[in-house]
This record gives sequence, structure tokens and C-alpha cells, in this order.
Amino acid sequence: MTLQGAKRIFQQWTDRDHRWITVPVTVAALLVLFVLVKSCQGIAYNFTNECRIYCLGYPIDQARALAAVLSDEQADSLIVRGEHDTIAYPLLSERYFIAKNFDRYLAYHKVDTTLTALKDIVAIVNVGRDLDRETVAVPCDTSKGQLMLVNGRHYLDENYKPDSLVQLQKTYCYEEQRALGDVVQAFMAMQQECKKQTDAQLMVNSAYRSYQQQIGTYKRNEKGYAARAGSSEHQTGLALDVTSLQHPMRWPFDTSKEGVWMREHCHEFGFILRYPQKQANVMGYNYEPWHLRYVGKETAKRVHDEDITYDEYYAYYIEEPHAKTQSR
Repeated sequence: MTLQGAKRIFQQWTDRDHRWITVPVTVAALLVLFVLVKSCQGIAYNFTNECRIYCLGYPIDQARALAAVLSDEQADSLIVRGEHDTIAYPLLSERYFIAKNFDRYLAYHKVDTTLTALKDIVAIVNVGRDLDRETVAVPCDTSKGQLMLVNGRHYLDENYKPDSLVQLQKTYCYEEQRALGDVVQAFMAMQQECKKQTDAQLMVNSAYRSYQQQIGTYKRNEKGYAARAGSSEHQTGLALDVTSLQHPMRWPFDTSKEGVWMREHCHEFGFILRYPQKQANVMGYNYEPWHLRYVGKETAKRVHDEDITYDEYYAYYIEEPHAKTQSR
């Protein structure tokens, strides 16, 4: 055997031994590493919101769903309660659920135990009825134009006055009344269609009222149907109080054929019934079958079709615009 041949054989054996030595060591090292990684992952999982919520007694699928929606602060709040809240998970499936209001939904449910329907809890919290009006009142966002929200929690400045108010013709109103141009045009079209279908003539009883005028209206009111100055939609020029020639008194108008027709068709002209009867508990306002608010045809149709109040619509679709794309 030559020297070169011996070197070749030695090299082959060396390589073979190297392989036999390296493979077991490498496999063992990988196994140890795998165990360490899994252990670390297990320790880390113990600190996740999903695990912490699961430990409260929620099934794993519910814990995972809650953890995916709630912020760290909300998860902490839920965990601090130290109990399995029976409405926490079902809330996620409510049509108008807003994640940022989660804590308030749970809190309101604890306070008002008479409410069993989650949709009512969600609605009341979304419109802010669980909050004190005086301490949480904010200026009305007038940049929203015809979609601005005015109520006891969203107020108008005493100097606010809409531009380009238009006088209604005498055949459409009692006394002199003014409103924004789009509102006047929409009411005229609605009145004509109502007369065609019912042979009754709708009339505007009250339209735009200034801040100062509303002070007087509020003082004269005895049944709680007038808002405080700054909280009245009439100051926007977008609201109308409507009756008819045939039924000038408000309550008979409610059950009259033209009153019923107006409730069923006003959305076709861009109006909504602002204070509906069956949602009085959500709104916290008395039923006003005569009070219309102009929001435009598209919005009015959605409010009508979804059978919600405008306050709910505003909270879900305008203040939380991301909710438009959420499928529930």
C-alpha cells in the first residue's frame, strides 16, 4: 500500500467517525433546545390575557375570543373582578357592540339587574345613558353637518346659528317658521306625497329656535317635552315639529292616518322620527310622534331599516366608523 493510499483510507475513517459522533450530539442538542423553547412558551402563555381569562373559568374558545377583542386594560379589569361574568362573552355577538364600552356594559348590568336583553344594555351604554349628563357633556361636533348629534350630552354653544335659514311658505307651516334649505325642500316633497296618499295636509308647528328662544320654551314646558337650551335640535335648523291641518293637536295626530303615514314614510324624504315610542327606555326621552330630524335619505333609510335610534347610529357608525366593516 502506498503512502497516498493509506492517507486516503485514514481520511475516510476519520470522516466516518466524525459523522457517527456528530449526529447523536446534534440530535440531543436539538431535543434539549426544543424542550427549553416549549418550556419558555408555556411560561410565557401563563401571562397572556387568554390564559388569565381562561383561569377565571371561561371555556378556552371564549377566553381566546375575549382576549382577541379586549385591550390589556380591559382584560385586567375583567380579571380583577375575579369571577366568570355570564354576559362577557355573549356581548361580543351583539350587533352594535363597541369594544371600548366593554367595561361599562358589565358595570351597567350589575347596576340595573332588571334588564335581561343584552341589546338594551348595549344600546343604553352606547348612547351614554349610563353616564351622568352634567359631568360628561361635550360640545356638539358641528363639523358633521346634517349628521351632528345634539342631546343632553352633546350641547350647542349659545352663539351657534345655522347658515342660510329658509322661510317656509304659509301653506306648509303655522305662523312663520325657518329651517335649512334641504330640510324645507324635503318637507315640501313629503307634505305633497302625504296629501296625495291620505288627503291630509302635514304642517310644521315649530322649526328653528335660537338658544335664547329655547330658554323660554323650556321654562313654559310642563310635561318634559322640551330640552334645555343648547340641547335642542331645533337650534340646528334640522328639526321640525309636525302636525296637520286635520289634527292640529299633537296626540290625536299620532294615531291619525297622516301621523301613521309620516312615521312609515318620512325616511324616504331624509327624516327620522327622533324620539320613537318603543325606544324611550334607551333614549331617556318621552315619545314625540311629531318631532322629525333631517339626516339625509341614506342615513334615514339605515336608521329606519335597522330600527335603531339616531343616538345609537351616531355612536356605532360615526363615532366608531370602523364598526361599519365589522360583520356580526
